[in-house]
Amino acid sequence: MSLMLRVALRPRFLGLLALMVVATLVCGLLAGWQWDRAHRAITDKADGPAQLGDIEDVLGVGDAVTNAIVGDIVTATGAFTADDQVVVPGRSIDGEDAAIIVAALHVDLDDGTEALLPVARGWVRADEVTGDDGEIDASLAPPVPDGQVQVTGRLEASESAVGGVEDGVVDEIATPLLVNEWGSPMYAGFVAVTEPADGMQPMPPAESAFSKGLNWQNIGYSLQWVLFGGFFLFLWWRSVRTAYLDELAEQREALERSVAGSAEPGSAASSSSATSTDPSVGPAVSSAAADDPSVGPAVSSAAADDPSVGATTDDPSVGATADAAAASAAPTASASVQAGSTLDKDV
Repeated sequence: MSLMLRVALRPRFLGLLALMVVATLVCGLLAGWQWDRAHRAITDKADGPAQLGDIEDVLGVGDAVTNAIVGDIVTATGAFTADDQVVVPGRSIDGEDAAIIVAALHVDLDDGTEALLPVARGWVRADEVTGDDGEIDASLAPPVPDGQVQVTGRLEASESAVGGVEDGVVDEIATPLLVNEWGSPMYAGFVAVTEPADGMQPMPPAESAFSKGLNWQNIGYSLQWVLFGGFFLFLWWRSVRTAYLDELAEQREALERSVAGSAEPGSAASSSSATSTDPSVGPAVSSAAADDPSVGPAVSSAAADDPSVGATTDDPSVGATADAAAASAAPTASASVQAGSTLDKDV
């Protein structure tokens, strides 16, 4: 098993790997979700819009309008109030500068409570709701019908909340804007009436990012989540590799210290060996004297018989010469003794 694999199988790196795998799976789920959103379409269902029935059975108050039901036909029963109506100008429909009329339908729920449902009653030409000052005047919009009514229309998702409501004029059919104007609880989407009254025209199907084919923004988000998931795994591999390289460096340093330590005692031993095998070292003289016992007494006898021998030692040069002569004679004497011993053995 390689060192890097052993490092990767350590408990702390296995735990880190488990954490990174979980993070990668989460990124994968988010990438799939964004990919699905990029491919959703809310127009032209294969079999046309479905007839879903009463909105209370289709959508809960506050629930999002999903792709499964958007564009389908629902009915709602309730009552309008004159004060809960706004005009949405700035639309171009069938080549006309149009304004959409949106009113709040008060729906009685089965539990006895009431919820508000935004209803796009239809559209009119913008000049029909424009005042003498050239501004949109919400009071010029067709009035809401009195009493209990039943509306049938296409279920649409809330538009983006841009701007605000001012004097009954709003930029978008957005639930977050309308709830501030009308109150809550309120349905998250709205119903576009398919057969308007009072001379209004039906609102065309809403165009969203999903109705235009692929949503490239969501595709970009999906790819980003994939990259994030891969980055988590890269972080784990990087951590393992860093630990592996650190251990290699430590092993290399330990090996270098071991080699350096074993080389130093060998040098000292070699030096000692060279010294002990050098024949010129002084201890050879002592060895020679020990091999020939007659050397010492002879010198002593000569010194006793002739006082001048000892006197000559006062002269450094004479002493040095005598020492050198003795040193050179010692090997010869030792050799003679050894030769004699050998001869005795032969005899």
